[in-house]
Amino acid sequence: MKVATRIALLQLLIAVASAVLWGSFQGWMAAASGFCGGLICAVLTYYTAVKALGAETSDPRAMVTNLFRAESRKWVLAIVLFGFAIMVFKGALAPLATTFAVGHLAYWFALSWK
Repeated sequence: MKVATRIALLQLLIAVASAVLWGSFQGWMAAASGFCGGLICAVLTYYTAVKALGAETSDPRAMVTNLFRAESRKWVLAIVLFGFAIMVFKGALAPLATTFAVGHLAYWFALSWK
């Protein structure tokens, strides 16, 4: 859980930095859209970690079941969140998508954490 929390916080930092960057070049709508993309990334990361790692168990089957359920629910949540974000930010989809993609780079940084 500790690593998942750090990844989600890094994704939030990326969201804020992206919002500032997009906002300085394309205005407040792009900034809000960029922040929303990073926020979606962080929410999905933390949600999956809580659902997959939240239940303490030593049974490998239960662990894998929790992971698959968490991933399945994450996809449904992603579709709902992106659907809502696309309706709100119709004119600024590039910041939404790019910030979401850049937010996933946090996983690469997590590989070097101990």
